[in-house]
Amino acid sequence: MDGDSARLVSHAPEKMKVSHSVAFENIKDKPVLEGIWVPLVTPFKHGELDLQALKNLTQRMVNHGVHGLVVCSTTGEMGSLSLDEQLQVIQTVQQVTHQKTPLLIGLLGTDTRAMVHQAKLLDTLNPFGFLIAPPPFIRPSQAGLFAHFTALADAVSSNIVLYNIPGRAGVALALETLQRLAENPTFIGIKESSGDVETLRRTIKASNLPVMCGDDSLIVDGLLHGATGAIAASAHIHTEMFLNLYALAKSKRHQDASEQFSKLEMLIRLLFQEPNPAPVKALLAYQGLISNELRLPLTTATHCLSEQLIQTLHQLETALAQAAA
Repeated sequence: MDGDSARLVSHAPEKMKVSHSVAFENIKDKPVLEGIWVPLVTPFKHGELDLQALKNLTQRMVNHGVHGLVVCSTTGEMGSLSLDEQLQVIQTVQQVTHQKTPLLIGLLGTDTRAMVHQAKLLDTLNPFGFLIAPPPFIRPSQAGLFAHFTALADAVSSNIVLYNIPGRAGVALALETLQRLAENPTFIGIKESSGDVETLRRTIKASNLPVMCGDDSLIVDGLLHGATGAIAASAHIHTEMFLNLYALAKSKRHQDASEQFSKLEMLIRLLFQEPNPAPVKALLAYQGLISNELRLPLTTATHCLSEQLIQTLHQLETALAQAAA
């Protein structure tokens, strides 16, 4: 066992099949995947994890009332985190949430055996579940994807949310594969991030799984066509507006939901104009919540985009203040 794995085992609580909280009673038997979930950025300071900033950011999200959190995801710069750092991030967030806010852990790799080993170790931390995309770069067949995800499901007692993101993985999860995987109760939903509105609608209609919109620009379309929620990096900023958007859509107030989204649309577009999470981190740093720091090969947002983001944020806040007056 390597050093990271040994530290994980020594610090991990015994895995127990218990409810996370009163709000999520019997969550393992009747898992809930809905609402606005925020994939947390991983704050760094002078090249190291900034755990205090992570605590503060997590508490901010909890105070807003987000429906769930995701750590060690694409937005969390998972590829730049060692296993020991992943453990620190997960446990820091859990210390704040006290497992009253469900937590998904991002898991990524190209070797099924290695991912099974890692999943078993992280499963001892008793998360709500894992968010897992297809192995990137190697482009396995649909049969290979089915076997890969099934092996991971067999290895853990936590839930698994599938993650369709062909732009990064290089391969899409076909609808037929999703339908087969949906027969396994370990798979409780899918984050749909193809960027194609027709794929989003088709997945909502026929995948037999709850669908979380993973493209922030398509949130309102997804919600109004039956998505159960969204996993949205842009919801770091003005989180309450995203929560209100979800509430309006769930109440079938479609026009109001569309109007709410229109207020956020420019900000969302700018937040993905350069590689995620650089623009989000730039605005969080401007708000004094984290240091504006990423790990290579990611770089900070350009000065031009940062200025646009700040200006757009000010315009949004001015409009909100005027509307409230």
